[in-house]
Amino acid sequence: MSLLAFSAKFSKVVILGLTAISMVACGGGGGGGGTITPVAPSTSLSGTAAAGAPIIGTVTVKGSLGNTKSALIEANGNYDVDVSGLTAPYRLRAQGTVGGRTYKLHSYAVADDIGKNVNITPFTDLIVANVAGQIAESYFDNNNVPELTAAEIDEQETELQEKLKDVFAALGVDTAIDLLNSTFSADHSGLDAALDIVRVEVNAGTNIATITNLVENTSIQDSVTITGETDTLVVNDPTKLGTTATDTQAIAQIFDAVEAAFANGLPTQASIQDYFADDFIEEDNSKDEFLTNITTDPGVIGLMFSGITVTNLDSTVGTAEVTFSFGLNGVLEVNPEKWFVAKHATLGWQVRGDQRIVETEFNFHCNHYDAADTNFPGACGLNTQLWDNDFSNNGTNGAAIASGTVKIIDQTDSSIKATIYLGTPPAGTAGDVQAYSAQNQNHQGDYIGFDEVSPAIFVPGDTIEYAAYTADLDLSNPAAPAVTGTPIVTYTDTILFAPENVLTKMPTATDTTKMAISNFTLGNDLTVAWNLVAGTRIEEVLVRVTDSAGNKIEIWDWMLGTTATSKTFSSSSLNSTAASTAGLLSTDTTYSLKVRIYAADIQTGQSHSRDYNATIPGPAATGGTGGTGGTGGTSLACGHESGWDDTADGGLGAPINPNSFADFESVVADCGTAITFTAASVAGNTYNESPELTTFNVFTGNEAGTVTNPGSGQYNDTTGFILDFKWYVETASAGHSYLVLYTDSSLDADLPTGYSMRETAAITGAAGTTYTFKTYSEGSNYGDLDRAVGSDGEIWTATRTQQ
Repeated sequence: MSLLAFSAKFSKVVILGLTAISMVACGGGGGGGGTITPVAPSTSLSGTAAAGAPIIGTVTVKGSLGNTKSALIEANGNYDVDVSGLTAPYRLRAQGTVGGRTYKLHSYAVADDIGKNVNITPFTDLIVANVAGQIAESYFDNNNVPELTAAEIDEQETELQEKLKDVFAALGVDTAIDLLNSTFSADHSGLDAALDIVRVEVNAGTNIATITNLVENTSIQDSVTITGETDTLVVNDPTKLGTTATDTQAIAQIFDAVEAAFANGLPTQASIQDYFADDFIEEDNSKDEFLTNITTDPGVIGLMFSGITVTNLDSTVGTAEVTFSFGLNGVLEVNPEKWFVAKHATLGWQVRGDQRIVETEFNFHCNHYDAADTNFPGACGLNTQLWDNDFSNNGTNGAAIASGTVKIIDQTDSSIKATIYLGTPPAGTAGDVQAYSAQNQNHQGDYIGFDEVSPAIFVPGDTIEYAAYTADLDLSNPAAPAVTGTPIVTYTDTILFAPENVLTKMPTATDTTKMAISNFTLGNDLTVAWNLVAGTRIEEVLVRVTDSAGNKIEIWDWMLGTTATSKTFSSSSLNSTAASTAGLLSTDTTYSLKVRIYAADIQTGQSHSRDYNATIPGPAATGGTGGTGGTGGTSLACGHESGWDDTADGGLGAPINPNSFADFESVVADCGTAITFTAASVAGNTYNESPELTTFNVFTGNEAGTVTNPGSGQYNDTTGFILDFKWYVETASAGHSYLVLYTDSSLDADLPTGYSMRETAAITGAAGTTYTFKTYSEGSNYGDLDRAVGSDGEIWTATRTQQ
């Protein structure tokens, strides 16, 4: 989630207040001697975990017997782990991200260090490695490792100090500093300035560490299996290092100033505008658009920044790049932002945003599609998409970005591991460039499943490359999409964490919430409460109400930084006025309600969500007497619908007010526009009822699309559920045509054993490639499939576009 999306997309963020604690002095009469309360001895190891900026992640402490305890690192880099129950000595690991890089750093402590300061940095990691004679990660992971003596640690501390002495001198770092135990702040000054400038990279295969002066690109090597190495990291121009540190601090102060401006309220745009360059662009939004968004959104109050890392700094030209994370209430987004900065002649350093003329998305996501459905539990995949929000800044004379690619590039040899194609759907909105599934041969929002792109290819450190084009995606061969022309722009991000392909981290709605969703009607509050899986935090909640034509009320509530376990959505956003504003059809007897609860993995930020679906009454749910064989609802006019209950029959669903086939023919007759068509005109067509797709396959053998020689087809909800079926065309008694499709567990093994269903549809409207289908559905779980018997079907309407 980007900073702009954080501001613009979500309606409200719960801000936790601080409680003032009064200190009351007490004393007796007369002389009034006070009572001294003994202070309990500390049971914690604490300190700073940083690599030039605070590590965003977790500290784990392992005792000598192999037991561990963990705690999150605070936004300022401080950590505190209660080690009671662990046996000294202790091995420490800080794992997380800084500046778009993943880190796994180590340190060491003894019993006497409890209650004192123990740092975890690239320098402490190297000291531990040199004392242990192996890379620090292996020393932490292995069992039965030797203890490290104080004398050995002091020796390696001295050797590293000698290697870094010229850097420390250039930055004014005190020569008496203890790299393991001296207190410091991760604020780009002192020792932290040295961590900004010096990079330590250890090769696990050779056990050799390379120590690099990033400003001057000088380096030395240190074998962790050899002691007594005396090389010193070269500094050619101490002034240049000092200038780099000064500029880094000045750039970080911009973020400090913006954070302070939002600490207790919303600042005016004028009060912060000088921190932002005139050519600022963030996710295709201009400076004015961005500042208007963040200075008018109460959800941004309490905004905080951490992990600020400056790279590619040119103090002479006055340019640099800054990677940072943002958050609320001490909780940080794991995935960082990268902005450009530039130095103004009079205003000093200013931020320029990400300078992207399209909004990009890439993240991993596991979702359970319907909590009531045990047959289709969900799947994992990735979310990726492009949004072109402003065609005027593309350099294309106003042409919108229409297609793109997302490539996964191997960090070792630059080979392309996978290419994901993006395009604008035929009935889509210009600039909304969606993921295209070559496997399913359709656009499907922002989702590509791991059944199409293996999760095994995503390795931390690999590159994500986005390329944007103005030409439409070439689908002349739907199974092999292609882009046309030269990309307008390309952008890159880095994969920080490997994805999890698990369905065990989804949050769960409480029983009270499930009942509230099932019984919900418009005009009432809806309270959503949840339980989380350990290791996750609440991320966001989606409430969506959709009519039969796809119009919807959609409310997103971002929950970053809150410890809340429930959220109430007000009736004012879920009433008839809201429905009318969203364009929901007033003729619908039912609407669909979806509640999706998202949790984020605390360590990686990967999303895990669960859907709860219900059919709720629409405006036309009352009135009328039904028709022949019907059971009430509305009169059998063209707009009649029976309604559907997703939760009925153990999650298989059933009509709310079943109708007979005679009712259906009365409804079609009232439409007065049903048409005649042939099987040949249906075969080979795909109909889009966004996001769902229904494909009637081309005849490849002796199929004729008749009841005795049916064709084949496939339904795809584009979220992972695919259903195979058979179909045929018949002539209705009234002189028009019916399209009949049917399936059962013998045709599609994903269906419950013995389950069957049939749908009979008339086309009651056609405009170009858009058709109105009036459909009668029957299922074996709620009735038989004999049209002449009973009232056991559902009548419904769908608008579908032929692709």
